[in-house]
Amino acid sequence: MGNGYRIGELAELAQVSKRTIDYYTNLGLLAAHRSDSNYRYYDKSAVNVLNFIEQCKKMHMPLCEIKQLLERKQTNVDANHSVAEQVDEISRHIQKLEQELSHLKPLLDGLTDDQRQTMMKYVSGRAATLMQTLVLFLG
Repeated sequence: MGNGYRIGELAELAQVSKRTIDYYTNLGLLAAHRSDSNYRYYDKSAVNVLNFIEQCKKMHMPLCEIKQLLERKQTNVDANHSVAEQVDEISRHIQKLEQELSHLKPLLDGLTDDQRQTMMKYVSGRAATLMQTLVLFLG
């Protein structure tokens, strides 16, 4: 991996399509550098960024907000933490929250469909707010 990951390698590692990587690159969510032969290469933090994006999407966060979070993190990088480390830290917090929410699932099973839909809308909105708060807190 001398120059980094080529798009196919990154797609395989992150378990997303090459088209998804192209799309995120065009939106400015991922950064690539070009080789002399004009191949795109992504550094190893791109895998963490892709995992972070996928987790945010699971919480129904729009890509424009995800981009803002990633940009905010980039401007808050200090000497002790790389962007990859910060994304990893946030990803671990998200996974912990997902585990905690999974424990609430049995409570949802007793609700009617209408009650469940209302609850899920509330949780999804709250999850996005919580995600933004985590990012600010960790920054």
